[in-house]
Amino acid sequence: MLRIIFSVVLISSVFLFSACKDDSSTAPNLSSGDQTSVLQKTSNMTKSNGQVSVVSTTQINNGAHWEVKVDMPGDGGIVKFEYFVSNNQLKEIKGLTPSFNYEVEPENGLINYSAAKQIALSSVNGNIIEWKLEFDLSDNMWQYRFRISSGKEWEVRINATNGNVVRIKS
Repeated sequence: MLRIIFSVVLISSVFLFSACKDDSSTAPNLSSGDQTSVLQKTSNMTKSNGQVSVVSTTQINNGAHWEVKVDMPGDGGIVKFEYFVSNNQLKEIKGLTPSFNYEVEPENGLINYSAAKQIALSSVNGNIIEWKLEFDLSDNMWQYRFRISSGKEWEVRINATNGNVVRIKS
């Protein structure tokens, strides 16, 4: 627990003294309370002492969001968490690099990453290339999307609330 608190304080300090990655005329000004809230949410979802490596804000199409990248422990990879600046709510979680052997426990009653991963790999046998969790506006639900390679590339979408496979396409 002390490691997490120390990491939050350290990253908050680094963030306060570093520039946002976008032009300062378009990037939003964020309070240290917002930063701490986002870092704590990320820490709770990873349930690990993963090292937070980047905290920045980005503004895309007038929609500002936080980006937090976590180096997952063990043989894990890097996981990116995005939050809306307006309310600090989760926008997206994405596995950026292999290995994809770690756990993420999203908020709001969504199924864990490892459960979704198992469902995806039992639907299409192969290797995960990329994954993400996001709210799909066209289906009006939170979905995990897995890109899986098995001779050809597949996309497996899973309802993040109940674990049902939404669609599989190549």
